[in-house]
Amino acid sequence: MFKKSKPQVAPPSAPTVEEMLSDMETFDIITQSAGGNVSSIALEKSLLSESGSLALGTWWEMFDVYDHKIKKLTNMKNSLEKQKQQLEECKAKLERTAKRLRDGLETQQKLIKEVIDG
Repeated sequence: MFKKSKPQVAPPSAPTVEEMLSDMETFDIITQSAGGNVSSIALEKSLLSESGSLALGTWWEMFDVYDHKIKKLTNMKNSLEKQKQQLEECKAKLERTAKRLRDGLETQQKLIKEVIDG
């Protein structure tokens, strides 16, 4: 009834590096004018490209952004270490329980064997 046709439009090509950079600049201008705050992407870009000519306020904003990121990473690392410790404790508890069960099974097998042989 319906025929499946091939798409008539070719898929779009990937943007070039120059196009991406111009898009980033446009995005940076929009975010700076809209909110009054400088975006972290713009700060990182300006720090990487013109680290010597940054205004003091911009430098402190960049410092605060990275300080916040470091605190967040530190909290995440501490959380992961706690989870790792809990998992290790759980693993040790499971191994103790498994050993107790294996010992109980061996004891039961010995008793059954004695009854059968006896």
